[in-house]
Amino acid sequence: MEPVQVIRQLWSRKLLVGLVVAIAALAAIFSAYRLSFSPPGLQSRALTVGAASSQILVDSPKSALVDGASLGTFEALSTRAKIYGEYLSSLAARKQIAEIAGVPAASISSSGPFSSATGQNNYESQSSEDRANEILQEGAQSRLVFTGQEGVPILTVDAQAATAARAVDLANASFATLKRYVNNLSVDGEDVKRGVTVRELGAPEGGTIGTGNDVVLMALAFLAVLVLGCAAILVVPRFTQRWRALNQVEYDELRDKARLLGVDDPQGNDPAAPPPHRPKGGGFDPTPLVNGEHHQEPAAPHAAHLR
Repeated sequence: MEPVQVIRQLWSRKLLVGLVVAIAALAAIFSAYRLSFSPPGLQSRALTVGAASSQILVDSPKSALVDGASLGTFEALSTRAKIYGEYLSSLAARKQIAEIAGVPAASISSSGPFSSATGQNNYESQSSEDRANEILQEGAQSRLVFTGQEGVPILTVDAQAATAARAVDLANASFATLKRYVNNLSVDGEDVKRGVTVRELGAPEGGTIGTGNDVVLMALAFLAVLVLGCAAILVVPRFTQRWRALNQVEYDELRDKARLLGVDDPQGNDPAAPPPHRPKGGGFDPTPLVNGEHHQEPAAPHAAHLR
């Protein structure tokens, strides 16, 4: 069908096209938003998650990064960083993190460098996008993931929460909890802090994940409903006309066959129609014959009287 014919047919059905546009607009709105009663209004359907990331350096009081250190010292510090990350994923550390951040401890889920939930067996570097996707796969309201890297004394903290500010608070609380743990830890009566210290490599960086798709989703939903609706306006009338034409052709074929067989009704009734209702059993049939007489059904035979 040519574009001009399509436009002319749609223009001749302006009311239907207007109804389709209204339905497409509603579909676009409800594809990105949902109706809420408390509070009343529209709420976005997009999954928005606040995420933050920070890095903690496990170092010696005399910084090994400044004074220099042997390969064995770096390996020892990197192993200790992974052990500290595993401590932060424990229940005791999780309670302290929740207390500092001001959130319920039951709402936080955590995993350390040796946990299978992190998906890291060789402790290779992980991109920010991979860490964010890993965090989003979890169903906890707040999530902490502590990962270490082989040969580098750096502990990475990835936090997820309902908002970016809450995720930053969780990352800061993780560093505060680890620093308190190291300062209070002692081995053989000597404080560990004399040989090890932890430093935060810059403030945590936070943001929101999962926004920016509402407009694209609404546009796609509007176009899809509009195209389908206009196609239905063009196709349904032609389908109905074709259906009626086929029915008429079948009716004409049945009538022609009936005439060829010599079943012509002088009163003009439809030969393809079902036969008229006739009374069951014997009796008088008032249907007239060709010569105008009435057909008399034969009476039921009676037994002769014996003398």
